[in-house]
Amino acid sequence: MATPTKTLRLRPRLRAEIERLAKRSRRSFTEVTQDLLEEALRMRQCPGIYFADEPAGREAKVAGTGLGVWEVIQQYQVLKQSEKRLHKTLPHVGAAGLKSALLYYRRYPREIDEAVAENSVTFEALEAKYPGLVRRA
Repeated sequence: MATPTKTLRLRPRLRAEIERLAKRSRRSFTEVTQDLLEEALRMRQCPGIYFADEPAGREAKVAGTGLGVWEVIQQYQVLKQSEKRLHKTLPHVGAAGLKSALLYYRRYPREIDEAVAENSVTFEALEAKYPGLVRRA
Protein backbone atom coordinates (compact mmCIF):
# COMPACT_ATOMS: atom_id res chain seq x y z
CA MET A 1 0.00 0.00 0.00
CA ALA A 2 1.43 3.37 -1.02
CA THR A 3 1.77 5.92 1.75
CA PRO A 4 1.03 9.59 1.16
CA THR A 5 4.06 11.86 0.98
CA LYS A 6 4.40 14.78 3.36
CA THR A 7 7.26 17.28 3.32
CA LEU A 8 8.88 18.07 6.65
CA ARG A 9 11.58 20.62 7.41
CA LEU A 10 14.02 19.39 10.03
CA ARG A 11 16.53 21.36 12.05
CA PRO A 12 20.07 20.58 10.83
CA ARG A 13 21.11 18.95 14.12
CA LEU A 14 18.00 16.77 14.17
CA ARG A 15 18.50 15.70 10.56
CA ALA A 16 22.17 14.89 11.22
CA GLU A 17 21.27 12.76 14.25
CA ILE A 18 18.64 10.81 12.31
CA GLU A 19 21.14 10.29 9.48
CA ARG A 20 23.67 9.00 12.02
CA LEU A 21 21.12 6.55 13.47
CA ALA A 22 20.13 5.39 9.98
CA LYS A 23 23.75 4.79 8.98
CA ARG A 24 24.53 2.98 12.23
CA SER A 25 21.51 0.69 11.89
CA ARG A 26 21.87 0.29 8.11
CA ARG A 27 18.31 1.47 7.60
CA SER A 28 16.82 4.23 5.51
CA PHE A 29 16.37 7.76 6.80
CA THR A 30 12.61 7.40 6.28
CA GLU A 31 12.37 4.12 8.16
CA VAL A 32 14.30 5.45 11.16
CA THR A 33 12.28 8.67 11.21
CA GLN A 34 8.98 6.78 11.11
CA ASP A 35 10.08 4.52 13.97
CA LEU A 36 11.15 7.52 16.06
CA LEU A 37 7.83 9.26 15.46
CA GLU A 38 5.89 6.10 16.29
CA GLU A 39 7.76 5.68 19.58
CA ALA A 40 7.29 9.36 20.46
CA LEU A 41 3.54 9.10 19.90
CA ARG A 42 3.33 5.91 21.98
CA MET A 43 5.28 7.52 24.83
CA ARG A 44 2.95 10.51 24.73
CA GLN A 45 -0.11 8.23 24.78
CA CYS A 46 1.33 6.07 27.58
CA PRO A 47 3.27 8.23 30.06
CA GLY A 48 5.81 6.18 31.99
CA ILE A 49 6.76 4.03 29.00
CA TYR A 50 10.03 4.38 27.10
CA PHE A 51 11.78 2.35 24.42
CA ALA A 52 15.18 0.67 24.59
CA ASP A 53 17.36 -1.47 22.36
CA GLU A 54 17.38 -5.13 23.32
CA PRO A 55 19.00 -8.08 21.51
CA ALA A 56 15.65 -8.84 19.83
CA GLY A 57 15.06 -5.20 18.84
CA ARG A 58 13.35 -2.16 20.32
CA GLU A 59 11.22 -2.87 23.37
CA ALA A 60 8.63 -0.92 25.34
CA LYS A 61 9.80 -0.63 28.95
CA VAL A 62 8.40 0.66 32.23
CA ALA A 63 10.30 3.78 33.32
CA GLY A 64 12.50 3.40 36.38
CA THR A 65 12.42 -0.40 36.39
CA GLY A 66 14.27 -1.78 33.38
CA LEU A 67 11.38 -4.22 32.92
CA GLY A 68 9.79 -4.72 29.56
CA VAL A 69 6.06 -4.13 29.43
CA TRP A 70 5.75 -7.76 28.33
CA GLU A 71 7.41 -8.90 31.58
CA VAL A 72 4.88 -7.01 33.70
CA ILE A 73 1.98 -8.28 31.60
CA GLN A 74 3.29 -11.85 31.75
CA GLN A 75 3.10 -11.65 35.56
CA TYR A 76 -0.33 -10.02 35.32
CA GLN A 77 -1.57 -12.96 33.24
CA VAL A 78 -0.01 -15.52 35.61
CA LEU A 79 -1.80 -13.78 38.49
CA LYS A 80 -5.13 -14.09 36.67
CA GLN A 81 -5.24 -10.36 35.86
CA SER A 82 -5.32 -9.22 39.48
CA GLU A 83 -3.85 -5.73 39.79
CA LYS A 84 -3.72 -6.06 43.58
CA ARG A 85 -1.67 -9.27 43.42
CA LEU A 86 0.50 -7.78 40.66
CA HIS A 87 1.34 -4.84 42.92
CA LYS A 88 2.32 -7.26 45.71
CA THR A 89 4.42 -9.36 43.31
CA LEU A 90 6.19 -6.36 41.71
CA PRO A 91 6.26 -3.70 44.47
CA HIS A 92 9.36 -2.03 42.98
CA VAL A 93 7.38 -1.14 39.84
CA GLY A 94 4.99 1.06 41.81
CA ALA A 95 1.37 1.88 41.11
CA ALA A 96 2.20 4.40 38.37
CA GLY A 97 4.47 1.93 36.56
CA LEU A 98 1.85 -0.81 36.69
CA LYS A 99 -0.81 1.54 35.34
CA SER A 100 1.55 2.58 32.53
CA ALA A 101 2.21 -1.05 31.58
CA LEU A 102 -1.49 -1.92 31.67
CA LEU A 103 -2.38 1.15 29.58
CA TYR A 104 0.26 0.24 27.01
CA TYR A 105 -1.06 -3.32 26.92
CA ARG A 106 -4.63 -2.12 26.35
CA ARG A 107 -3.46 0.00 23.41
CA TYR A 108 -1.05 -2.55 21.88
CA PRO A 109 -2.20 -6.02 23.00
CA ARG A 110 -0.99 -7.91 19.92
CA GLU A 111 2.58 -6.60 20.30
CA ILE A 112 2.74 -7.52 23.99
CA ASP A 113 1.01 -10.89 23.60
CA GLU A 114 3.54 -11.80 20.88
CA ALA A 115 6.45 -10.78 23.14
CA VAL A 116 5.05 -12.83 26.04
CA ALA A 117 4.67 -15.86 23.77
CA GLU A 118 8.18 -15.47 22.30
CA ASN A 119 9.71 -15.21 25.76
CA SER A 120 7.76 -18.12 27.26
CA VAL A 121 9.73 -20.79 25.43
CA THR A 122 11.00 -23.46 27.80
CA PHE A 123 14.54 -24.85 27.87
CA GLU A 124 13.09 -28.17 26.70
CA ALA A 125 11.54 -26.50 23.64
CA LEU A 126 14.83 -24.75 22.88
CA GLU A 127 16.75 -28.02 23.21
CA ALA A 128 14.29 -29.74 20.87
CA LYS A 129 14.61 -26.98 18.28
CA TYR A 130 18.39 -26.48 18.68
CA PRO A 131 19.97 -29.73 19.90
CA GLY A 132 23.09 -29.13 21.98
CA LEU A 133 22.26 -25.49 22.68
CA VAL A 134 21.59 -26.05 26.38
CA ARG A 135 24.65 -27.45 28.12
CA ARG A 136 24.17 -29.36 31.31
CA ALA A 137 26.80 -29.65 34.03
